[in-house]
Amino acid sequence: MDELEQLLTDAIEKFRGKIAEDEALQNELADITRTVTIDILEKDGFSFILDKGEIKDFKHGHISEPDVALMATEEDFIALMKGELKPMKAWATKRLKFKASLSDVMRLKKFF
Repeated sequence: MDELEQLLTDAIEKFRGKIAEDEALQNELADITRTVTIDILEKDGFSFILDKGEIKDFKHGHISEPDVALMATEEDFIALMKGELKPMKAWATKRLKFKASLSDVMRLKKFF
């Protein structure tokens, strides 16, 4: 398992713990299902499904026509996951690109 995959796996576990304890977050995500692709510019990325507050099918590869697509270099994703790069700064400097509705982007923030 490479560093980014480990960081994402850890973030998923943290999210699972958070949603188990946060009833408001459970209610917010109760009717939400989204497919998510993490597109790493220089190699294969990752994907998962956020389904009613559960993260399912985390794997290498992409989902065709995802609801949410995040694009950056592996180095920038690692910096984002470690808190060394702030998401707004990454987006403003075009180091992080995304294709998603604004509401989906705000929801995805809860994942990190």
